[in-house]
Amino acid sequence: MAMSLKKIGSLMIGGAMVATALASGVSAVEKIGFTDYKELKDELVKDGQPNCYVVVGANVPSTMDVVSAADIAAKIGSLCYKESELTTGSADLKVHVSADASKVEFNTSANNTFYYAVSPDDGDYPISTIVYGSTTYNTTNTYGVTRTLSTLVKIDDVDLKSTTYENDDDGIELGFYVLKNESYELGVDLVGYASVITKDGALDTSDTALIPGLEIPFLGQPYIIVKLDTDNDDILLGKLVYNGVLSEGESYDLGNGYEAKIKAVLEPTSGGTAKVDVQILKDGKVIAEKFDTVSNTDPLVVVGNSVGVVVVNAYKNVAQTTGYADVYLVNNIKTLHLGDKYEGDYKIYAVVQSSPDEIKISKDTDIQSTTYDGYKVYKTGDGIICGIALVDDTDPTNDDNKLGSKGDTFSAVDDYFKFKVDDKIGTDTYKVYVYSDVTKDAKVDVGQTVSVLNADITLNKICAESITPVTLTAPIAKLDTEIGSLDKADKNLVLVGGPVANKLTKELVDMGKLQLNNTSPATIALIKGVANGHDVIVVAGGDREKTREAALALIKNL
Repeated sequence: MAMSLKKIGSLMIGGAMVATALASGVSAVEKIGFTDYKELKDELVKDGQPNCYVVVGANVPSTMDVVSAADIAAKIGSLCYKESELTTGSADLKVHVSADASKVEFNTSANNTFYYAVSPDDGDYPISTIVYGSTTYNTTNTYGVTRTLSTLVKIDDVDLKSTTYENDDDGIELGFYVLKNESYELGVDLVGYASVITKDGALDTSDTALIPGLEIPFLGQPYIIVKLDTDNDDILLGKLVYNGVLSEGESYDLGNGYEAKIKAVLEPTSGGTAKVDVQILKDGKVIAEKFDTVSNTDPLVVVGNSVGVVVVNAYKNVAQTTGYADVYLVNNIKTLHLGDKYEGDYKIYAVVQSSPDEIKISKDTDIQSTTYDGYKVYKTGDGIICGIALVDDTDPTNDDNKLGSKGDTFSAVDDYFKFKVDDKIGTDTYKVYVYSDVTKDAKVDVGQTVSVLNADITLNKICAESITPVTLTAPIAKLDTEIGSLDKADKNLVLVGGPVANKLTKELVDMGKLQLNNTSPATIALIKGVANGHDVIVVAGGDREKTREAALALIKNL
């Protein structure tokens, strides 16, 4: 008996037997010395550890008392944990915004083709011309109008480190629809989205370029340009994790087992640029590495799976003892392959340098590198790349693309913005506008600020508590012979069984501290300070069935 009890006491902590015990019915139990079961928890557990021994008689006539003791020990084990306030963590958010642009009237009898464009600010960013491949839409052969749509994102400075000639230039989102008169009805001929780098405060892409390390908006959220891949004709975007300096030998945790490491920095011996050895590791193993020169005119880029490193500068300290690298670290890399479909019928294209107030979209999907103003930049056959476009070549004769009645809508790029007929006046005049009603997912860590749909969101703290299970090594179930007597106790006691089954319970009865006999109901009694200054909880009854009822009631209500 004693050996089996010790095994139960040490192995059952954690609650494996509690579920079976609770499946049984529990009748009314007499409570002595307390009114609420919550009062008993502090007797049993303190600072996340057991604060008692569960004691059963060494010569107990019923194995049912042994099972009850084991169940109570298991329940106490399930209550052993540490609570603390969360200081780290993240939250998954859904950000919803809506806005609309002012209405415009279009007359299909007077204009065969016209376009409607939207930008974050129509005062600074009016679009006079849209060039798409070999087709030009402008105010000389179409009717054009630009309006403000406040949900479109603007980044005031795309060069976060002020290391390139794009310093202080803006990154803005634009939207446009080209509409045609089809039998005196509106038909959508072209609809698109563009994210472009422009001159500070003006729509002018003539001296701008998309290069690694710049920050641009893309469908409502900021991204770092990671790489323009001339081999695969891809533009890689990533979410910024860290913008700062890493010293030689230093690593940075990118999450999900990924690390970025600056393995070495070599200063040039006679002018020129520094060389840097950059590694990306996954679960401690190197998955990508590059050792090459780096400068602000030609950043070093390393990509491994979904994470990347952009090094824009590197140098040694004065004593030449330690090297440093100025880096952007990104995760959640998004790869945009020119010419591929992005969503629905929207294809990915490059926006290339053009004149003020003009958006020029290149249908050439071949990315090449070149030098511009001393910087390594990228181009297609139509010009130097300064932005990204998503374009749908719709067919205005398709019934799905016609806007012939009040309330007709046409959505762009996963509902990022929409075109709507607000009213039809007479037979040929339409009152239309562009609006947005969109929800974006975002993940933000404690202390981090993210920008979503022109809203800056900071997660200051998580108002929740962390519960950490603790490891229990010592058994909490003991025999009454192991305790010896009440005046030898060194912890609170939970006595299972009446005076016949448990000699410590008999001590209490003989002392007049408790009345129990073979007709007593299921009883749980709290007796303070009676065991060498420690408290005692008695779980017993007039027979073994009543003791079992009392044990089940205690387990259920703790």
